[in-house]
Amino acid sequence: MLVGVLALVLLGAVQPAAIGIASAQQSQPETDNTVTRIEVHANGSATWTLQFRTRLDTADRVAEYEAFQEQFRNDTGRYLDPFRDRMRGVVANAENATGREMTANGFRASTRIQEVPQRWGVVTYEFTWTNFAAQQDGTLAVGDVFQGGFFIAADDRLQVETPPGYETSRVEPDPDSRDGGLLTWSGREDFADGQPTVEFEPTDSATTSESGSPTAPTRSPGPGGLTVVAGLAVLALAAFLGVVLYRRREAADVDDQPAATATDTAPAQHDTDSGSTGESRGEETPVLTDEERVVALLEEHGGRMRQAALTDEFDWSASKTSRLVGQLAEEGTVEKLRLGRENVVALPEDSE
Repeated sequence: MLVGVLALVLLGAVQPAAIGIASAQQSQPETDNTVTRIEVHANGSATWTLQFRTRLDTADRVAEYEAFQEQFRNDTGRYLDPFRDRMRGVVANAENATGREMTANGFRASTRIQEVPQRWGVVTYEFTWTNFAAQQDGTLAVGDVFQGGFFIAADDRLQVETPPGYETSRVEPDPDSRDGGLLTWSGREDFADGQPTVEFEPTDSATTSESGSPTAPTRSPGPGGLTVVAGLAVLALAAFLGVVLYRRREAADVDDQPAATATDTAPAQHDTDSGSTGESRGEETPVLTDEERVVALLEEHGGRMRQAALTDEFDWSASKTSRLVGQLAEEGTVEKLRLGRENVVALPEDSE
């Protein structure tokens, strides 16, 4: 799911996972990096801010971006509407997976040119995700929406901000940096299922409600109360998720589905002889693991396929495919090649 993402991510973005959004932004200048920031609130909601940043280091790029800005501001709905529709679908999937009632609202989009310390063109999307964090005995837990895996691409960042009146009691995996209550992961980062996981507990200075449970100081979780940067997804989403709106197709799908396991039923790659016999009872066709399915499909296609084709063939999320291919590449089972903007997965030559 996610998110990626972000899933979250990121696309995982948030996606991040992902996430139709990419198609709506064909006229947007190429993105150099993304920043997804998740500001968690004491009531369990979270404000998501996704920034897509384009380096403006030449006069031609500045002119191109200014032309895009005019187009964006004259017809913001062309960009915001697909994002809204897709993210509401992501949140609906998360609701079904977690059992918590969730909504996505407060959508906004804007663009600006940042002058300091370097000149960047920045497109920002914001929305509020209600019941994003699980609540139990006064604690808040983030991570159960990042099912199926979430990753952020190289040069991208995912940030999770601690709610006022709370402190971080647990975080997995360790962030690359901590700045007060701001946790930051820098890509490329492939998160395990259900990660990143962050748990928050009320601080001693938190106020107490009439029921006796600790609560954080009142603060509006509106979509404008947040400084922007990255994060799956997601999606992580994002991110995941990843999430989300990544310039690369593999990070574009934040609609992550739960990762299949070795026990998931898979189509048999070869027919078995129904007339064969054996001493064992209840003999069944062997079930292939996801890794074996990838290798078998590569063999059927001459040992090489586009990573996006693997995603389509198995109906997986982009982040799950990326994570699985990454694992196989580390084991030496496959090689991951970069051709233009696409990843190509190939069996090692000595195995052909």
